[in-house]
Amino acid sequence: MYGSNRPRRYLFLGILLLFLDPVYSQAKEEKKLIEPVPQDGFFNNLNHPDWGAVDDILIRKSPPAYQDGVYEPAGQDRPNPFTISEIAHKGESGLGSARNRTAMLVYFGQQVVEEILDVQRPGCPREFFNIPVPKNHPFNPDNLDNLQMPLQRSRFNQRTGQTAGNPRQQLNEITPFIDGTLFYGPGKAWTDAIREFKRGYLKVRDPSTYDDIAKQFPADNDIRLPFANPPPPADHYLKPVNRFFRLGNPRGFENPFLLTFGVIFFRWHNYIARSLKNYYGEDDERLFEEARRRVIAHHQKIVMYDWLPRWLEIKNETTFFEIPKYIRDPDEACTGKLCAFNGYDSEIHPGISQEFQTAAMRFGHTLVTPGLWLRGPGNSTNCNWRNHTLGMPNQPHGPSYRPIRLCNAFWNSREPVDSTMDDIIRGMSSTLAEKEDNIVVPDLREHLFGPLEFSRRDLVAINIQRAREHGLTDYNSIRKAFELGPLPWEHVTRHLTEPEKLVDLYQNDSSKLDLFVGGLLETTDSGPGPLFQKILLDQFMRIRHGDRFWFENKGNGYNFTDEEIEEIRKVTLRSIILKVTDVREGEIQEDVFIHKPGDVCRQPCQLNSNQNLPCRVNSAQVTVLSENCTSLKHYDYFTGSGAAYILTFLGLGLCVPGTVGIMICMAKYRAKQMQRGRQRRSPHRPNDDPNVFAAVEWVGPNSDERNVKVKLDRSRKKIHVEDMRRKPLRMLDLRSVKQKVHYRLSSDGLQNTIAIRVQGDIDLVIKFLDLEEREKFKKNVDNFLVDLQIEREIHEFTEKSIYDNAQTKEERQKYLDKFFRVICLQAFKRQPGQLQIENMSGDDLNKIIKIKLTRTEFADALGLKPNSIFVRNMFMMVDKNNSGFVEFQEFLDMFVVLASGDAEDKARLIFNMYDVRRQGKLSSKEFARMIHSMLDLSDSSISNTDMQALMNTMYKTAGLPQNADIDFESFAKIFASDEYESTLKKATLGIEALGSDGKQGGQSVMAKKRTTFLESYNGLQRKNTKIKVKAKSTELPPSPAGQKLYEITRKIENYRLQIFWLSLYILVTIGIFLERAFYYSFEREHAGLRRIAGYGVTVTRGAASVMMFTYASLLVTMSRNTITFLRETFLHRFIPFDSAHAMHKIIAIIALLFTVVHCVGHGINLYHISTQASSDLNCIFREYFRATDVLASFQYWAFGTITGLTGIILTLIVIVMYVFATPYARRNLFNAFWVTHSFYILLYIFMVMHGTGRLVQPPLFQNYFYGPLFIFIVDKFISLSRNQVEIDVISADLLPSDVTALKFKRPINFEYKSGQWVRISCAALGKSEYHPFTLTSSPHEDYLSLHIRAVGPWTTNLRKTYDANNVDSESWTPPKVYVDGPFGEGHQDWYKFPVAVLVGGGIGVTPFASILKDIVYKTTQPIRFPCQKVYFLWVTRTQKQFEWLTDIIREVEEKDIKDLVSVHIFITQFQQKFDLRTTMLYICERHFQKIAGKSLFTGLKAVTHFGRPQFQEFLESLHIEHPEAKQIGVFSCGPPPMTLNVDKACAEANKNEGYPTYSHHFENF
Repeated sequence: MYGSNRPRRYLFLGILLLFLDPVYSQAKEEKKLIEPVPQDGFFNNLNHPDWGAVDDILIRKSPPAYQDGVYEPAGQDRPNPFTISEIAHKGESGLGSARNRTAMLVYFGQQVVEEILDVQRPGCPREFFNIPVPKNHPFNPDNLDNLQMPLQRSRFNQRTGQTAGNPRQQLNEITPFIDGTLFYGPGKAWTDAIREFKRGYLKVRDPSTYDDIAKQFPADNDIRLPFANPPPPADHYLKPVNRFFRLGNPRGFENPFLLTFGVIFFRWHNYIARSLKNYYGEDDERLFEEARRRVIAHHQKIVMYDWLPRWLEIKNETTFFEIPKYIRDPDEACTGKLCAFNGYDSEIHPGISQEFQTAAMRFGHTLVTPGLWLRGPGNSTNCNWRNHTLGMPNQPHGPSYRPIRLCNAFWNSREPVDSTMDDIIRGMSSTLAEKEDNIVVPDLREHLFGPLEFSRRDLVAINIQRAREHGLTDYNSIRKAFELGPLPWEHVTRHLTEPEKLVDLYQNDSSKLDLFVGGLLETTDSGPGPLFQKILLDQFMRIRHGDRFWFENKGNGYNFTDEEIEEIRKVTLRSIILKVTDVREGEIQEDVFIHKPGDVCRQPCQLNSNQNLPCRVNSAQVTVLSENCTSLKHYDYFTGSGAAYILTFLGLGLCVPGTVGIMICMAKYRAKQMQRGRQRRSPHRPNDDPNVFAAVEWVGPNSDERNVKVKLDRSRKKIHVEDMRRKPLRMLDLRSVKQKVHYRLSSDGLQNTIAIRVQGDIDLVIKFLDLEEREKFKKNVDNFLVDLQIEREIHEFTEKSIYDNAQTKEERQKYLDKFFRVICLQAFKRQPGQLQIENMSGDDLNKIIKIKLTRTEFADALGLKPNSIFVRNMFMMVDKNNSGFVEFQEFLDMFVVLASGDAEDKARLIFNMYDVRRQGKLSSKEFARMIHSMLDLSDSSISNTDMQALMNTMYKTAGLPQNADIDFESFAKIFASDEYESTLKKATLGIEALGSDGKQGGQSVMAKKRTTFLESYNGLQRKNTKIKVKAKSTELPPSPAGQKLYEITRKIENYRLQIFWLSLYILVTIGIFLERAFYYSFEREHAGLRRIAGYGVTVTRGAASVMMFTYASLLVTMSRNTITFLRETFLHRFIPFDSAHAMHKIIAIIALLFTVVHCVGHGINLYHISTQASSDLNCIFREYFRATDVLASFQYWAFGTITGLTGIILTLIVIVMYVFATPYARRNLFNAFWVTHSFYILLYIFMVMHGTGRLVQPPLFQNYFYGPLFIFIVDKFISLSRNQVEIDVISADLLPSDVTALKFKRPINFEYKSGQWVRISCAALGKSEYHPFTLTSSPHEDYLSLHIRAVGPWTTNLRKTYDANNVDSESWTPPKVYVDGPFGEGHQDWYKFPVAVLVGGGIGVTPFASILKDIVYKTTQPIRFPCQKVYFLWVTRTQKQFEWLTDIIREVEEKDIKDLVSVHIFITQFQQKFDLRTTMLYICERHFQKIAGKSLFTGLKAVTHFGRPQFQEFLESLHIEHPEAKQIGVFSCGPPPMTLNVDKACAEANKNEGYPTYSHHFENF
């Protein structure tokens, strides 16, 4: 068994080996792979992974000397860097290097710096450490006092600079290693962007040069790698970054010479990759990494062993500074700090030192030449010196040689490199550097490139200021740190021609001497002085021995073989040049860094900054013409933004009055549309009566046209005008007409208009269906007038002329008003000024005296019906000459009696009115007819039984038997007895135009008539009530301040919940504002926006957060269903949900206030931002990328960013919404208000978009928005589930006072409480336009009802829609409605108070209709609720306007067995129109109340009063009637003046100590 399994095992092992063999082979192959050099420097040092990494701090060899010990720049007591530059570093240029250093050495040194060091990017936010420009300086020709050269502070580690123990430390943005950053870019993404990904190459511009390395150039930067791209100072405008090559050095295009080295090493990489192809095949990645590895090694070798020795010291042509070996010989004796450097050491920090970065490496600035010779192919006998090809404007021309001028070549590097790169290489090898001294050429000291706003700068001043900015201490202290002794002034200034100037400048204090100045003054012909030499050597030694990937390090797994290392050591810059360019061996010297005597093609002469330089070139004496450096130029970043800025904000500002203007125009247009809508088409209805005609009456230019029927009454000699339901509208009385009746016929249009003018009356203007109908009417009127023997006259006019010349009621009324004022002037002997007639002309007075009142006008003046018996009798009595008119003197005689007569005179006046036969007595029938006529005037009626009971009581009062005739003496006993004498004496005509009728005892007659029900019914007690007792107020504090404080205290108690929640909301709003303002003032200081725009940013950001909060809060106040639901919970005790609408307005006002603040603040901020350099703004607005050649103008920020554009749109939306939310717009353009308020959807969408732009901060709006949005959406879905269902209208009735009563089906599951309201829309008027109305139906009824008064366009159109007069069809069906609701409001809480007072005025009684119905229902049910007493005060002109409510009150009285409800009706029409009749009715009412216990007018037990209630006295009397009540709910609904009076009464009543709290809830209609 065991043996049988052995073959299977062998088979399994064989298969396993076959499977594992490839894996093993692959692992073996991978073992041969090398570890790539980390591009970011991390984990170069395995023990200290971040040493030498990108963004490592600059280390310090000397202690920091910040002014405050933390971050404030050092040396603020040191001299101005410009002055130091002028004294210590200005001198003659054109002195060649004493040791024959070449320009190749200098510019190769620049690329070495670019390889290991990058501290050029300023910090974010920008911090400026500008250098003041002295007067008389070349930069300040105008001797300005405040001119400064901009200098931005370097980036630093944000975790430093907080305390003296942790001072600010600047950052090196690249690795300090010589690791190819210069060639391959600062990161992997950059490297990939410049790779070919074929052959291991870097990307080539022309693929045809793959095999011709000397012709290769890098690919164009069409992908826009973010190279440094300052404006070329010679051009002074920004150029696109795509003009550059794709290279690794982000700053590689500063000048043509630096770019030349970039191209050389680009080609060198491709050369190495091609040479490795035979060894590594087609593996692109392997080829690239191996080539990179070798290029880095070659560069390390050249820098450390070729360039650095010559840079540090050249003793003679063959002896240079000796760099210690990488690995010291074991038997080699060593002393000093250099002994620590022996191979790779992980404890050696390779970081760049502050002293190296700010001063020592800048030693090379003294070697920089003002230009460079160009040399073409040739040899020592024919050097072929050439002109450069850069075309500079305003430069010298002529037969000359023109080298490249450095100052004009800044950032214009590609053109010369493209065309003359080999010439530049040859020129750099031949051109000698400037002399090793303290002098810096003008191209750097006066003409260094700068930003647009300061195109030329001083590099020496920058060097000095940079060291101070980095907190470096003084020169001698740093010498001490490097174990060098201090030097006296004599030694430091020995090379200066005027050393005392520098000593005096530093006030002879060497402790202030800057490192760069002192170090550069040490310079000798051999090279940098001792201090800079030590700093430089220390830095490069640490770089070499701290780099695990140094090419000589053999113990890192990355090692080259000995053979490879030897090959690397053989590579020189010259050998590279010869292999990758067309430069031949005989064209450049062996040591390209030094031009020894006898080397090929020594420069013709040393270039200097002078324009004309005599020189011998190619064996000929010529003049070298150097280019002039372009001068300093400034730039205003607001250029091009001014007009857009002004127009944008001016436009936004004008949008407010513009929108207001549009709103007003729309309102006027709407008014005209409504006026046109009033013009109706004459209904064509068949009529069998030849004396009745259907037409449309034109009433006036500001009134609706109306469908009427015109009836010719021959028997009564009148023309009656009635509506389609036969209600009288007006009449023309022709009985006394003696002059001609004038016809005016329209001669244009449809010729269907006719105007009839009768003497003393207003014109009757009517339109018919067509000309035929009009002619038929005219013919019948002709016959009618012939029968009456009245002459007529016919005229033809245009229809417009008829309207313009028509005598309308409106015009007639103006004269009638003046007529009554003159009457009052005569009757009461008033002064003209009191009646506002002092400016009346003689012609007007003459016209007024000639006015004759028709019976209709007489009735209208009294507010009565012209066909009533009372008016007829009064008219007949006053018309003494039986002319059919009341003339001026007749009316005046009557009025004088009423004004000055006693009670007996006035009683006789009434008696004579009804003693038509002048018999001196009234029969019982005539007496009954008098009472009926008075009741008829008030739209009241009385049963025969009640009338008989009233007459019996009055007869008994007069001592007469029943049904006896009544003479005047008996009449006076009834109406002018001692009980009523004073009341009757005060009675007069209550014509509105007259004003008050004088003062009696310091009080007007009208005011005395306005008695409360407490006074009117003093002595009439119902169920032993104490309501009639007046409450005595507690005395208020004597001082005004005390009274005001007492009033405020009572108001606070009454509105404590509203005040609490409003205060809490405002406090939260203020807190949000302050938190954001503090954050952006202090905690966000590092972002820098506040430094640019000032504290305006803190205000705008605070305002923005408040806007987010308030606009989001508005959604909650718009969630009606949620509010209605919550107010039914216990929360209503703590939250005043009824004030949600008021809160909505308050929040909207707060939101608008902070929106204005936000917009104004951004106007200031955008100005500041638009004046800043785009590069400075990049670090603040990092989400917004722009090409480096594109300036961020105001137009960009306002219209080119999502934040700016949406901000402008939001501003426009807010303007439109708020303007159309004004009361004027809601009143005149409700539909526009509704539509514009629907913009809230766009508002929130754009607010979300506004934040997503992330311009200043991550979006925060959602933090405030999502919660309210969820509530609102759910609430909206609830509404949508209801209001999408069409509901049938059961009935539609047009009631007086323009009230429309709608009764419609109750939707299924529609639950509501009495006093609640709904929103409805009419299908015929647009189902999307909803309006709120209070329900007048009760919750127990199976239908819903509304009573809607026509006060606006929509309600007016609704009334027309449901007006059956406007429809010809007999089978008309009322349009359907849509219902949304119910929603809660304060009136529904009436039952929660022990005592509730309901005050309704006009159509404002609608919520109480529902409540009263509910009370009726609940009184019949076994339901208990807290309310013990309800007082309903109904204020109305006449109760006939609301018969439906009268029926409800009657039902309440019948079923209110518990006496829960007390109703008081205040009829105001009587007193306003005719107080004499009112007084008579008042006396009748008193008699009737005594015997019947109910009102003569309404038939109700409710007490009826004449005049307006005095709310304060009534409310205070409730305390006596209900002493146990601690709180009384007062609910009012009606016109604003009434609710305001109720509110004032509550406020006054609340001042009384010991009284209940009167809690007022009101709604206006």
